[in-house]
Parts: sequence; C-alpha cells; structure tokens
Amino acid sequence: MTASGGSSGFTPAEAHQSRRLVIVLALTAVFVVLELAGAVAARSQALFADGVHLLLDVVALALSVAAMRLAVRPPSERFTFGLRRVEPLAALVNALLVVGAAWFILEEGAADLTNVTTPRPTLMLIVAAAAVVIHGFSAWLIHDAMEPRGVDAHTHGDERPHTHDEEHPRGHHGHDHGHALNLRGVWLHLVGDTLGAIAALVAAIVIRAGGPAVLDPIGGILVALVMVLGAFKLLRDATLVLLDAAPAHLPTRAVRDLVSGEPGVLEIAYLRVWSLGAGHDAVAVKVRVAPAIPALASRLGDRLRHELGVELVTVEVSDD
Repeated sequence: MTASGGSSGFTPAEAHQSRRLVIVLALTAVFVVLELAGAVAARSQALFADGVHLLLDVVALALSVAAMRLAVRPPSERFTFGLRRVEPLAALVNALLVVGAAWFILEEGAADLTNVTTPRPTLMLIVAAAAVVIHGFSAWLIHDAMEPRGVDAHTHGDERPHTHDEEHPRGHHGHDHGHALNLRGVWLHLVGDTLGAIAALVAAIVIRAGGPAVLDPIGGILVALVMVLGAFKLLRDATLVLLDAAPAHLPTRAVRDLVSGEPGVLEIAYLRVWSLGAGHDAVAVKVRVAPAIPALASRLGDRLRHELGVELVTVEVSDD
C-alpha cells in the first residue's frame, strides 16, 4: 500500500490571497464606521442595511483570515489530516451570517415600507457613491485572488520530480482553488455590500430628482433577497465538503473508470472519494489483481494525482 499527503505553509498563491484578505479587512473595518454614521445622518434604510451587512463582513473577514492560517498548519498527533476543514467551516459560518443579515434587512425594510422616512438624498448619494467604490474595489481584490496565478498556482517552490512514496505538497491543481470556498464566502459578502451600495445610490438619485422615498427601503429588500440566494449555494457547497461528499469536479465514476481501466486490475474492493477542503481532494482505493503486479500502486497513484488532480492518494493492492 502507498500513500501521499500534504504539507504546511503558504504557497506564493496562498500568501497572495492572505494579503488580499488583510487589505480588505482593514478597508472594511475603517469604512463601516463611516457608512453607518452616514446612514444615520442621511436617514437612509438602504445605507443602514448595507452598513449592517458591512459590520458582519468585518467578522467574516477576520474569520476567513484565521481560517486560512489554520488550514495550512501541518498535521498533528490529534489532527492527522491537518486543519483544512476549518475553511469550509468558516464558509458555512459566513453563509449563515449572510442569511442573518439578510433577515434583519428584510424585517427593517418591511417595517419602513409602512412608515416611510424621507432620507436626505444629497448626503445619501455621497455616502452611497463612496460605498460603491470601496465595496467594488474590495470585491475585485478578492475575486482576483481567487483566480489561478500562473506557475505560482501550481508549485510550492520545489520543482524536483517526486516518487510515489514521497509526501507531496499539493495535487496537480490543488493550489488554484485551495481556498476558493473560503474566499467565495468573503466575496459573497462583498458583492452583497456592493449591490446594497448601488441600490442606495440609485435610490438617492431618484429621490433627489423628486421620486418616491419608498425606493429607499425597497432597495434594501431587493439586496437582501439577492444575498440569500448566494448564501444558500455557499451553505450547500460547504455542507457537502463537511459531509465528505465526492466533489462535483471529481465524480466517483471518473475515479472508478480510471482505476478499473488500469491493466491488471480485476476488481475494486472499495473506493472513497472526498475533499479535505475546496481544491484539496482525496481518494482511497483498494484493488484486487492476479497475479501481483510490481509498481501498480505507484502507477495508479501517479495517474490519480496527475490526470485528476487528487492531492491525497492512498492505493492498496491485494492479490489474494
């Protein structure tokens, strides 16, 4: 039987992602005070809803930064798989925070529909315009960090060839999306903020031109509904990882076809396909052969890593 596993430490791509998270956290922490103060001064429900969501973003961003740092810690005597699962857990919490914020915004917006307060459109417009710039820039920073970054996305600073019995730093494409689920949770928050700011900006322009003040709470409600849709998708994806489901991009059938198609394999005794976290996939398989075939386990492991991008591979061969 042979196996390969992961190691600790940020890769260049992961260090880039971590830096982006810290920058966005700093921007968000400063601007949330300004936006909430501006929302109160402008008497704007749309801006206030966006500010509340932004306040939760500070918590979500801090949680995501901590999750990234924990996820790259090496395996220990107790956590023998390492702490990769911290990231889908953080994504799950972030999605729940989005749902909670959306529920609060919906309640406040519904109440304001029956008791409309005319906002101060000029001040509302200024604050909303600033919010669009800050939120949009932050969302772009995170989205850009989610994209593969050339050779850095595939290497760990060690270009020497590996044998099957060595510990492998990552799978073939594990770097590209190693923190994607966690970052997608953050990006979802920021997109919600940007949409909220745009809704407030449009409402401010229309109200300033003489339109109805009810557009202000309506804008907050529409943003909350968009937030909920994105949050449920994130909840689903994070839950599937935590339940050890086979990743959608690595279906069990594809793994089974590759293994059973290897010359000399008579039967697959068992097959397990799961994910430690987004982009960090694992396969454990036992095959029966007759007669014994030298290096079969090594060949299968190499194919699983290089053709399907599996990071953690365990292959057991039995000839009984």
